[in-house]
Amino acid sequence: MTAPARVVLVDDDPDLLCLVRLRLEAAGHEVEALPDAEAALTALAARRADLLLTDWRLPGMDGLQLFETARRRYPTLPVILFTAHGTVPDAVEAVSRGVFCYLEKPFDGQLLLDKVAQGLALSAGGREAEEDWRAGIVSRGPAMEQLLSEARMVAATDASVLLQGESGSGKEVLARAIHQASRRAGKPFIAVNCGAIPENLLESELFGHEMVIVSAWPDAFITWRATMLRSRSASAPAPSPSC
Repeated sequence: MTAPARVVLVDDDPDLLCLVRLRLEAAGHEVEALPDAEAALTALAARRADLLLTDWRLPGMDGLQLFETARRRYPTLPVILFTAHGTVPDAVEAVSRGVFCYLEKPFDGQLLLDKVAQGLALSAGGREAEEDWRAGIVSRGPAMEQLLSEARMVAATDASVLLQGESGSGKEVLARAIHQASRRAGKPFIAVNCGAIPENLLESELFGHEMVIVSAWPDAFITWRATMLRSRSASAPAPSPSC
């Protein structure tokens, strides 16, 4: 039996909070109803949600700030933003920032359920993809979920990544996960133990060398498109001084 989708609902109006919670629960969803953004962030860190549904105007951190914070921590979490004081520019701004859906109060109950269903379908797709790239990692703690969220974001870029940790702490496992989440996932993942390579060959092994034996291509280099993990331990040769 499929577990019900978990929705985190945020509104400082207790009557509307109760009404929307009842409507969502009647549709078969599990709902955690909260009065402010800080409580919502705590709930998201404690247990994964499939959808965040929040009012724009909240005490303290507002709904758009909540969305921005949640997006940094949980990039695949769809967010529906609603408000009684919205304008067209507000809607445009919210959607341009990545809010999944923007609703004006009072909203039709069926429209809300339709948008929630669409958001949950998106969340299911994102969760399936996420579970695929991180399949080799078992995690339950919020600190590790934060780390994986950051790894997922950096995987979408071409930035170099430095992973630090004790031997056996799982650096290569995380490096492979980043590779799987990147657009290079279909390319090779090459783990190189720098400590096993003589210092005078290290540069050629990592960056290629001139094909001097092939006179027809004197400037050719050995290169590849891949993700490379360069593992440097205490046994790796220290770089020689330049002077």
